[in-house]
Amino acid sequence: MGSIRKRSDRSKPYQARYRAPDGQERTRSFRRKVDAERWLLERERDKARGDWVDPALGRMVFSEWASDVEATRLNRRPSSRARDQSLLRSLILPEFGDQPLASVDPMDIRRWIVGLEERGYAAATIGKAYQIVTRAFRVAVTDGIISRSPCREVKLPKIETPERRFLSATEVEELADSIDALYRTLVLTGAYTGLRFGEMAALRTDDLDPLRRTLRIDEQLSRQGTSQMVSSPLKTRKARRSIGIPQFLADELVAHLPAYPSSSDLIFSMPQGGPLDYNRFRSRYWNPAVEASIGRPCTPHDLRHTHVAMLIAQGESPKYIADRLGHESTRTVFDVYGHLYEGVDEAATDRLEQLRSVSRADQARTKRGPEVVELSSRKPESLAT
Repeated sequence: MGSIRKRSDRSKPYQARYRAPDGQERTRSFRRKVDAERWLLERERDKARGDWVDPALGRMVFSEWASDVEATRLNRRPSSRARDQSLLRSLILPEFGDQPLASVDPMDIRRWIVGLEERGYAAATIGKAYQIVTRAFRVAVTDGIISRSPCREVKLPKIETPERRFLSATEVEELADSIDALYRTLVLTGAYTGLRFGEMAALRTDDLDPLRRTLRIDEQLSRQGTSQMVSSPLKTRKARRSIGIPQFLADELVAHLPAYPSSSDLIFSMPQGGPLDYNRFRSRYWNPAVEASIGRPCTPHDLRHTHVAMLIAQGESPKYIADRLGHESTRTVFDVYGHLYEGVDEAATDRLEQLRSVSRADQARTKRGPEVVELSSRKPESLAT
């Protein structure tokens, strides 16, 4: 058991001491005796539960620990790794970098969140930064560096669902006709395949089979660092797929290749021949075309939403849609596009109503039996000669 001794000549006169599991004696001073007693009780409980941690470990500064945690994470795309490094460097380390792990408390985390929001950072950006901080402290608890994470009872800014736009087939044509001719086929491909922008950017000539009218999706391009576009793994296992395409789109793609040859084997590229870059494409080509035709808001990802709306309108099953989009399950289809099924459901119930009406009519005719029409034995006057 620990003990408390009073030293009247100190500003914190009550010194609590106990022997730790490592055999070393630990001490801490308090202004009030009750606080010293409470601290000793907590240490004894930690020892009994096996939760005791060496206070010296908690003196490691956050920057050193967080860098080690991030460096040991696996299965991340280059774009995700670059994004997390940027958030760590710009938003997290300036706040917590020099602080010992054990010195950060929940109020520090809350003040940091509020500060980011006041500086105008998007809720999604704040949420990603908080995930990095949470992970660092969670691993510190798991590894016995600190006894408890300060990331508790923390509320994050609400992430507003971005407005989605579903284009009509006419609007797709208007947009395709308005954009630079180099990217006309890309607009049609997005609307009639539902591919993600990174998947379209990674399409290569051997991914197109015009005879079978199929496209193979086995990679995507994403940003690494500030400008470099690199090949990276697909988002999910199901994202590696082959999909059918309409005949007109196969013809458009076949005509596009010789009309706009690339220095690489990519189907779509920047005018200079390099990999298609989302930011430059959107600012230089997409946004001007949208403003000149269908009007804002509309993003390249809305072509994917448009494709799903087309499939739902023509009665395709959620399973088929999920497989075509590369989703792991139909849950995403229902979560994101469930409201589009309202009209489909009403039409289905109308067809059920019609089915029963036909059935009831058939049943009534069956009960009456066959109708027999008696033929007259008299000859028509015209034949009675």
